[in-house]
Amino acid sequence: MIRKWFIPIVSLAVLFAVAPVWAAKSVAVLPNVSLTAQHPEESDMSNEHKHHKGKMTRKDFEAYRLEKLKELATYFGIQAEGKTAEQLKKEVEAAKLANKDKWEAFKAEHQAKRLEHLRNIAKEHGIKTEGKTSEQLREELFQLHGGKGKRPHRLEDHDRANEENESKQKAKQSEV
Repeated sequence: MIRKWFIPIVSLAVLFAVAPVWAAKSVAVLPNVSLTAQHPEESDMSNEHKHHKGKMTRKDFEAYRLEKLKELATYFGIQAEGKTAEQLKKEVEAAKLANKDKWEAFKAEHQAKRLEHLRNIAKEHGIKTEGKTSEQLREELFQLHGGKGKRPHRLEDHDRANEENESKQKAKQSEV
């Protein structure tokens, strides 16, 4: 029995004796990479981590979000000076619930701006825009650029979510 385990025990002992020396040599050969490069600190976050396929940094995204909240706040007549994004968000949500007609008008204005923007882009690409909805224009622009990405799948999810929301709203109205 001792003969059977002698060679594996000796080889393990040699391996454990040499491992620290071998590891020290391999660390000396590796380039000097600090852990902050692998895990950036909060100050490095704006330089490293980006939103929307690398086009916006976290700081840019927060500024964009605050700008949009201020736009909504001025539309609803809310004072936006000196308030944080969270405070503005809560006040805007309350205003949306209180003034549903005004909120629907804001959404309609925003959709009209988006449609006009899509029409301008479509005209630049030589697409006729008369009588087409924003979804049709987006689809034609999407096909023009080769149909990249998973856009049709996303449209199906979006349409399904809209149908579910409409059915929930109808159910709530029927209960009342």
